[in-house]
Amino acid sequence: MSEKSSSNKERKARVYTVMMVPVTGQFVVLLEDIEGTRLLPIWIGRGEGESILIKLQKVSLPRPITHDLLVNILKTVKFKIEKIVITDLIDNTYYAEITIIREKEKIVVDARPSDAIAVALRCKAKIFISQRVLDKCPVVSKPISQKEVDEFKQELESLNPTDFFKDLGNLEG
Repeated sequence: MSEKSSSNKERKARVYTVMMVPVTGQFVVLLEDIEGTRLLPIWIGRGEGESILIKLQKVSLPRPITHDLLVNILKTVKFKIEKIVITDLIDNTYYAEITIIREKEKIVVDARPSDAIAVALRCKAKIFISQRVLDKCPVVSKPISQKEVDEFKQELESLNPTDFFKDLGNLEG
């Protein structure tokens, strides 16, 4: 990776957990900053949440779902997903990019984080969070005990995306 300004530095991440918020029917995927103590909660739709859970739980389906289909198409035309990056947070909305490579050709595609994560899991592609995103979002630290994990999940169940961002004020990107 070339040297970037600190606001563009990418931090390696992985999926920490995915859970459904019963009140809203939405899912929350928590990405873990591997090198640090941060968690990044991203509210996602039901379909994407289920797709991520299917892969994490190693559920075998008789037919490919949309994210499987995309991966199958890319493999057929000899493209490989190099990485995904959660690139920005603007007006409470996260943005992501998928980097696709074939030989010396590299393409960066705009994506919703939920779709990018679902695809990355299927390809075993690396997941990154831009330092810019971590600088903009509230600090959520990794729980260190099962009790803290359970309390954190309980807190998330009663939280909606607006609550999460209410104390941020005006941020400039």
